[in-house]
Amino acid sequence: MSQQSQNLKVLLSLCDSGMCPALYTDPEGRVFVQGSKLASATRTDLGVPEHEEVVEIAPEIVEFIRSSVVS
Repeated sequence: MSQQSQNLKVLLSLCDSGMCPALYTDPEGRVFVQGSKLASATRTDLGVPEHEEVVEIAPEIVEFIRSSVVS
């Protein structure tokens, strides 16, 4: 386990195994999303650089974020 992963706090996980959509935060307030990677062809079509990744975000995570925002 890397030092960075040890500092991540789970905000929301959609299962107990850790191998599913999840939302994390770190002490600096950054947010990390775990989700399914896009297909290679879709990444190419979008022009996503090799050093970046695009993931699918489950609707439950989006709703959690929406409900957590204080207006």
